[in-house]
Amino acid sequence: TTVRAPAPAVAPAPAPLRPAPTGLSGERDRHAFRELAADIWEEHSGPVGQALIRLPALRSSGEEGANADLIAVRLYLSSGPDDPFGARALAADPDRLRPYAVCLASGLRRLPALRGTLIRAVPQPGIPDDVVPGAVLTCDAPLDVVHAEARGAAVPPDALVRYAIRPVTARRTSVLTRDGDGAGALFAAGTSFTVLARRERGDGSPARVLLAETPGGGGPFREPSAGALEKLDAAARRSAAGETPWPGRCTGPLRLYVPPAS
Repeated sequence: TTVRAPAPAVAPAPAPLRPAPTGLSGERDRHAFRELAADIWEEHSGPVGQALIRLPALRSSGEEGANADLIAVRLYLSSGPDDPFGARALAADPDRLRPYAVCLASGLRRLPALRGTLIRAVPQPGIPDDVVPGAVLTCDAPLDVVHAEARGAAVPPDALVRYAIRPVTARRTSVLTRDGDGAGALFAAGTSFTVLARRERGDGSPARVLLAETPGGGGPFREPSAGALEKLDAAARRSAAGETPWPGRCTGPLRLYVPPAS
C-alpha cells in the first residue's frame, strides 16, 4: 500500500479589516462612550481639561466634543495592549467598543500632526518573506510609534525588526502629558503603509523595513526620493545613545493589507 505524504500546511490568508471610524464624533457616540467608560471617566477628565486650557486649539469644533474625544485618546494611551480599552480589545470587540473607537479617531484628528521619522518595533526573527517593496501593511487599532528625532527618543533593541515610517497623518500625543513633552505618536486605526525597501540584519545593523504612509481616499502614492529614503534608513539604523527604555506599547506586528471583497 502506498502511503501518501500529508499535504503541506497552508497558512490562512488574513481576513479583510473592517473599515475604521473616520471623521468627528457625534453626540450619540460621545454619550455611548461615556457609559462604556463611566468607571474611569473622572480619572481622565481633569488632565484633559488642563490640556484644553493650555492649548485652546484642541477644541477646534466645540468643547463638549473635544472633551470626550480627548478622554478617549488619553484612555487609550494609558491602557496596556491587553487592558479593557487597549489595542487588542479594540481589534477583538469592535462592535461593543465602536463608540470608543469613534471618539478615539475623532480625538486624534484634533491633535497636532507630526513630521519626521517614526519607528515601530516588531519581535520577529527576520523580515517576513511577504514584506517586500510594494506590499501594503496596515493596523486594526491605533498604532503607537516613537518619533525618532524627538529629544531623548528611545531606540529599539537590535534583536527587534525596526519599521521606519515616513508619516502623513501621525499625531503627536505629548500634548496630553503633564509637561507636554515626549516622543510618542499615534496613527489612527486603519492607516496603511507602503513598503519602500527592506534591509536585512548585518554588519552591526538591525533588520529594518522602510515604509511610507499610503495616502487615504485613493490619492496617488508618490515614492520618496533616494535622498529621503536614505534619511529614513539612517534614522532606522540609529544606535541607542541614552538610557530611555524602548516602550513596550510601540512593539507589535502590522498586518498585510487585504482589500475587502467587491
